Amino acid sequence: MALVRISRGHRLGGAELRGRVDALAASLVARYGGDYRWQGDLVHYRRVGGVDAEIHCGEDQLRVDVSLGPLAGFLRGTIEREINAALDRHLGD
Repeated sequence: MALVRISRGHRLGGAELRGRVDALAASLVARYGGDYRWQGDLVHYRRVGGVDAEIHCGEDQLRVDVSLGPLAGFLRGTIEREINAALDRHLGD
């Protein structure tokens, strides 16, 4: 199982960060399917086919951890680029 871990610093307030991360998670569901749920400051995203992700919303740091199943692991580089582009879109000032 492959793991992708991406961290980003941010200067957003809690409510603003939560709104942007919620929009990010909703866009993942719209584009790729799956579902997500909040648990405190943590978002759990799951998609059938071997993709599980967590978005950790810290006070000044955001971390995305994605576990890729065997088939999805072949797309690791593409998935990593997509995550970075999505973070740029949703966390940009």
